[in-house]
Amino acid sequence: MSDSRVVVVFCVIVFAASWVLQLGAIQTAGDLESSAAEPWLIGAMLTPALTILVIAGRHKPTRARLKWKFTRRMFGLLPVAVLVPTIIAFAVVAFVIRFGWGTSGWFTFSPSGVDISGGPWLLGRGFEGWPLFVANVFVTGVAYSLFNGIVAAGEELGWRGYLQGALSSRYGNVRAILLLGVLWSMWHLPGQLAGYNFPEHPVMGALILSPIELVGVSFFLGWLTIKSASFWPAAVAHGAGNSIQEGVVSNLTMNGSRLPEDLCTVAITVLVGLVFWALIGAARQKQVVSPLRGDN
Repeated sequence: MSDSRVVVVFCVIVFAASWVLQLGAIQTAGDLESSAAEPWLIGAMLTPALTILVIAGRHKPTRARLKWKFTRRMFGLLPVAVLVPTIIAFAVVAFVIRFGWGTSGWFTFSPSGVDISGGPWLLGRGFEGWPLFVANVFVTGVAYSLFNGIVAAGEELGWRGYLQGALSSRYGNVRAILLLGVLWSMWHLPGQLAGYNFPEHPVMGALILSPIELVGVSFFLGWLTIKSASFWPAAVAHGAGNSIQEGVVSNLTMNGSRLPEDLCTVAITVLVGLVFWALIGAARQKQVVSPLRGDN
């Protein structure tokens, strides 16, 4: 079976299985934020990994392509995997408060420190000076990112561990990551059209905001995968997005619609994505130039 055919088979199976599970959650639970929907959604998250493992078990070239091993380089990237989603979260909080769109349900900021009134912070709540607060955020972020990264690995083994490399070999890194971001967004389509992630404006969220945001995220996750030659940092970063980033942002109390917060999150994520797009391009340029210098 050719590489192109493997990509098509993988995508068809993953989309079909995930959409069926998302539709099952919608039909049986109704509210996708409820505990009744959770098993269905976790099942959907596992479909990329399960699919590629079955394919790789039967197709040796695909098995050789998988970036599933622990590498020495990945360990130095794990702090970055947690830090970037955390920075995005607090940047969104800062803009929402600064422009008067809402307030934080967990934090009251002051020049001397932060009063923490909610959230599962491992170093405690109450008033903390800035050094302790930063340490609290980091320790909690790492713990929850690693925990949630276990489930996120169900997606990332398929997306970054397999599909990114398969597409890159045909289209190059940048176009492959762009395409993967759009595919990743469309994979979420049934749940998002039902109001998951964007309950106030599901159509806009599913068809416009989510594709733009996930393309931005994909450049960050793609850079982690390229640098580490492993999908594990992307899984941890995905876990950070689903835990500390989502937790901090979702506890904003908006004065009206959540659309300003959604637009702010998308805008900041795109800016972050552009940074990693540039880093990917710079790394590629260095690979091209270095051999030329070696010939002189």
